[in-house]
Amino acid sequence: MALSLAERLKGSGRVFVVAVAGDSGSGKTTLSRGIRRLLGEEVVSTFSMDDYHSLDREGRRVRGMTPLNPEANRLDLLAEHLRSLRRGETIAKPVYDHSVGIFREPVPFRSAPVLIIEGLHPLYTQKLRREIDLGIFVDPSRAVKRRWKIRRDCGDRGYEREAVMAEILAREPDYKLYVDVQKVYAEAVVKIDDTRLRASSILENPGERYSVRLIQEVLEAGPSAVDLTIDLSALFRLAEGEFSIAFQRDDYYGKRVSVLTVDGELHRSMVEGLEAKLQALAGSTGPICDRAEGDRVTSTGMAQLLLSWRLLEKLQFHLAKA
Repeated sequence: MALSLAERLKGSGRVFVVAVAGDSGSGKTTLSRGIRRLLGEEVVSTFSMDDYHSLDREGRRVRGMTPLNPEANRLDLLAEHLRSLRRGETIAKPVYDHSVGIFREPVPFRSAPVLIIEGLHPLYTQKLRREIDLGIFVDPSRAVKRRWKIRRDCGDRGYEREAVMAEILAREPDYKLYVDVQKVYAEAVVKIDDTRLRASSILENPGERYSVRLIQEVLEAGPSAVDLTIDLSALFRLAEGEFSIAFQRDDYYGKRVSVLTVDGELHRSMVEGLEAKLQALAGSTGPICDRAEGDRVTSTGMAQLLLSWRLLEKLQFHLAKA
C-alpha cells in the first residue's frame, strides 16, 4: 500500500517552510488553517514572526517606531533559526506576549516536517527568501483589513477600539514601505474584498461575504486534473446561493500567473472532488476548508483549498526529486 504524503513527509527527514506574509489582522492564520487541518498537528508546526520583534511595546513607543519597520525585528536571527530548523535542529525561540507587550523567556522549538511562519516580513530579505519553499501574501482591502483587525485586537487581545484605530492609521505608511512590497516575491497572492454580488447578499450576512482573488505563479510541473462541478439544475431552481467564478491569465510583477476570482459561497458538492483528492493525497479524512451555513464553502474556504492543493503538489514534486 502506497504511503500517504503525510507519512512520506515524516520519513523524509526534511523540513519544508511555508511563509504567509501580510499585515497584522489580514487573515494569515485563516488562510493557512486549511494546511494545518489537512496535514495535522504531527506534520505541521507554526509560529508567529511577532516573536522576533527586537523591541517590546514600550520600546517601540519610545522610539516612535511601528512593528512594520524591519529595524524593529530580528530578521537575521529568524533566518538563522530557519536554517537550523531545516537541518532538524532545536532552537531557543523568542516569545512575545501580546497581552502585555513584553518578551517572555525563550522556549525550545523543533519543527515538524512542514513549518508555517506567519508575519509581517517573512519574504522581506534575500536571506529569509532562501529558506522559504512556498511564499504566500495575504492582501485584503483596507476596509476588510480594518474590520478584521478591530475584531481580533479588541476581541482576542483586549485592546480598546480607539487605540486600535489610532494604530491602524499610524501603521499605513510603513505597511506600504515595508510589507506590501513582499507580494513581488510571493508565489501566491490572495486578495480579499467585500462581495461584489447584489445588495441582498450583503444584507443577509453583512460583513461576512467576500470576493477572493487568488493570483498564482505558474507551477514548474502542472497540477493533476481535478473537476469543479456545477449543478445547473440547482442553479435554475434558485436552490443555490449567489456566487461567481472568473479565471484569467495575466502578468504580475514580471511573472506569468493564473488569476482565479471566487465571490460569494459555493455549494459543498462543487468542491468535493478537490477536497477528496487532497484528503487522499495527505491521508486525512476531516474537512479542510471553512464552511458557512447550509454546508456551503466560503470564498476564503475555497482559497484555503487551492493553497493547500498548491502546497501538496509542490511537496510531491520536491519529495520525488529527493
